[in-house]
Amino acid sequence: MKFTSLTTMIISATAMASVVTASSLDNPADNPSGRPCSGNVGCTTLKGFNGGHDYGYRCQNGVTVAFTACTGNTRCHVTGNTFVCR
Repeated sequence: MKFTSLTTMIISATAMASVVTASSLDNPADNPSGRPCSGNVGCTTLKGFNGGHDYGYRCQNGVTVAFTACTGNTRCHVTGNTFVCR
């Protein structure tokens, strides 16, 4: 009986840890959506997002409405009215 209780506790703790990890991905502080911005498009970084690598964003009414994360080897560049990661 003690073995069953210990097993149940370990499984429960593991499940709770995975929920905490998953919910931290949804933390608004780690996500560019809804953040203040200016202009139509831009490139920047955000601590805690995309490993500190660049991302490009679209801005509407002073708020980030869409973004694309650049991969580790690429940088974001504004080109006209859009951005590219290269």
